[in-house]
Amino acid sequence: MTDAGERPYQPIEAYALLSNCEGCALVARDGSIDWACLERFDADPAFSRLLDRRRGGHFSIRPEGRYETARQYLSRSNILETTFNTPDGFVTLHDFMVGPEGGPHRPLLVRLVSGVSGRVPMVVAYRPLAGFAESFAPPEIAGGRVTAPGCPGLVADVQLVRDGAGAAARFVLEGGQARSFSIYGDALPDAPPDARALMERTRKAWVLWTQDAAYTGPLADELIRSALVLKALTYAPTGAMVAAATTSLPEEIGGIRNWDYRFCWIRDACLSFYVLKKFGMLREAEAFFGFVSDLCARAEGRLRPLYSVSGEADLAETTIAHFEGWRGSAPVRAGNEAAAQHQADAYGQVLDLLYLYTRLGGTLPEAMLGHGARLADISAAHWHRPDAGLWEPRKPEQRYLHAAIMNWVALDRAIRLFGPRETWCRERDRIVACVNGPGIHRDGYYPQYLGGDDVDAALLMAPLVGFPVDEAAFARTVEVIIERLGHGHLVYRYRNDDGLPGHEGTFLLCAFWLVDALLWLGRDAEARLRFNALRALQNDVGLYAEEVAPDGAFLGNFPQAFSHLGFIHSALMLDLFAHGGRAAVQGTYADRSLRETALRRTPTLGGPD
Repeated sequence: MTDAGERPYQPIEAYALLSNCEGCALVARDGSIDWACLERFDADPAFSRLLDRRRGGHFSIRPEGRYETARQYLSRSNILETTFNTPDGFVTLHDFMVGPEGGPHRPLLVRLVSGVSGRVPMVVAYRPLAGFAESFAPPEIAGGRVTAPGCPGLVADVQLVRDGAGAAARFVLEGGQARSFSIYGDALPDAPPDARALMERTRKAWVLWTQDAAYTGPLADELIRSALVLKALTYAPTGAMVAAATTSLPEEIGGIRNWDYRFCWIRDACLSFYVLKKFGMLREAEAFFGFVSDLCARAEGRLRPLYSVSGEADLAETTIAHFEGWRGSAPVRAGNEAAAQHQADAYGQVLDLLYLYTRLGGTLPEAMLGHGARLADISAAHWHRPDAGLWEPRKPEQRYLHAAIMNWVALDRAIRLFGPRETWCRERDRIVACVNGPGIHRDGYYPQYLGGDDVDAALLMAPLVGFPVDEAAFARTVEVIIERLGHGHLVYRYRNDDGLPGHEGTFLLCAFWLVDALLWLGRDAEARLRFNALRALQNDVGLYAEEVAPDGAFLGNFPQAFSHLGFIHSALMLDLFAHGGRAAVQGTYADRSLRETALRRTPTLGGPD
């Protein structure tokens, strides 16, 4: 077998996502699974070559000689199909993770390789690693069964042999033949499962989920792909959504801006469930309401910015010192100390989602009514205090304008949901007076924080939440953002010091926010040009990263929920504008969700699903 360390790091855009809404995996174009947290998104990985090409584990299936690949997801599913084109013939590889539809003793992940034509020699290498261990555990191999301490087990219908620290197989695949490889987290079955039957059940489950889509326009397939990504990043047992599937993919190659994104940011999840609801996928927010309700009950209404997928707040950040990081970008981190920060915008995000839910016809659980009122009380009492900001700089807190605006959202939605209260109304008006008074820079734009000169792309969303911006100041803010933060059709979050060395790539969500802001201003031709340029940044299977380097390469954790929710939202904003002009994109998220077009119906709820 070839030394695994000879294979170079693959570009981030070379990967595709697998998920069963509990765990996930990333598959490279060459058929290698280089990252997998199989039983839970934030668990220690079983395969980690993504972050260290020599020390990390992997599971590869490929032709033995030269080959070219083409790949796609099966229509409206998260089943990946990779086709190998070789001088000896064609082979297809289907990769998928199995959810509850697979039954109580289901495998976690299945790989089915099928001969299409010719006779193709194949090579398999199975080399799991127990988390971030410093060495591989010796495997025990019995025919087609492989186990190793602390690692998932493998059942295959081919004979495997010991190969260094892993297991390997070689076989020839003829047209019409197939071989399967199934990974289990617990006891292995006596025989391999029926891989084709499992694949069909899994496919039907994904397709059934997509049938609720409310949009039927020309971008339907692309938007469904992004919706499937958001669904794939949702942890079904609790309803929490992770920001991304990975940890420590860098915002700068060789830099230290490498964070663990396998957790649920309240802000990200609220925005994601908003766009899923607007797109027609209504049920996902139900479990998330329960997740947030439990968090509020434990913390007497206060929210931290992020939690584990099961609601733990202690996400102590540790460094995996013996891993070199993707392309040498150390440190590799597990955990995220941003969980200890105070980020004031989360209250507005939660109350905005609750308000949307009721506008669509839903009835909030009794517990959420009480928690929502407590969140509004917190915003009323603390909106004028500094916080850490949504971008989590490692520097002293400031009075960010974005935080003030989202506290206004919290109070405005609470008044609409629960009726006016003197404190809420008074503080809501004070926020408007502050943002549109001393909040406006002497040069006529909204700065990042009160008294500052720097600009922040987060302010692009101010009118989209219904905040009564000064239109001249907002138009000037858009121009300053394009001037200072723009890079072609891309946008940086900010360019000022954030307390960390180095720099980062452009942030895709901010580029979509710019599209939305231009539409709000009536500049639809410019917005559409930018949107079409951003569409072209998807990889070959329709996935977006967090950031993009100046040369177009992907940066940051992958795939990124923020980027996919931005794509869906901008597409639906463009649809609204095309059918109703500038008036159709004004107002709150809930207002826009209730406006139908020729291509999109309004989703409705009769109560909890």
